[in-house]
Amino acid sequence: MLDSLIALKDFEGIEGLPTLGEIEDIRYEKSRRKSTRAEMERQKQEEIAKARVRQVDDNGRAYGTGRRKCSIARVWIQPGEGNFTVNEKQFDVYFPMLDHRAALLRPFSETKTLGRFDIDCTVKGGGVSGQVGAIQLGISRALQNWEPDLRPPLRNAGFLTRDSRVVERKKPGKAKARKSFQWVKR
Repeated sequence: MLDSLIALKDFEGIEGLPTLGEIEDIRYEKSRRKSTRAEMERQKQEEIAKARVRQVDDNGRAYGTGRRKCSIARVWIQPGEGNFTVNEKQFDVYFPMLDHRAALLRPFSETKTLGRFDIDCTVKGGGVSGQVGAIQLGISRALQNWEPDLRPPLRNAGFLTRDSRVVERKKPGKAKARKSFQWVKR
């Protein structure tokens, strides 16, 4: 850069070339105008959002995988009357507790698509609450794949974040992960 500035000193007075002062002013403005990290991240996120496209298989279904604790759920959604099957059973038979059923339907109520999709999922491993969490994440990802515009409400509600909490391992010299054996005086 210095060499080019020195060379420009020699060419002062030639028409069409900016003066050395103007070049310095332009450079100073560019350095002051540097975008903040937040602006750069926002622009990057907007570009990624524009690049998102709808992902549907040959059968017209969108797919999403969900995981929670030791459970893994594979979820397919397609337009329909709102039928919900889990491992070839109706979801109200598979999950008899109302809290679990409400948790499964929350992504649809958040995106105002309740009753517009047929959901078919297979889930294995873990317990009931882990399976509910896995299916919920799978539904959210499948909705996002079906309609990329549904990503912001799902993201804001926290449905696209994988809950990474798992059972803590047992340590040697302890009864469980942290529980100690009963203390004996002698």
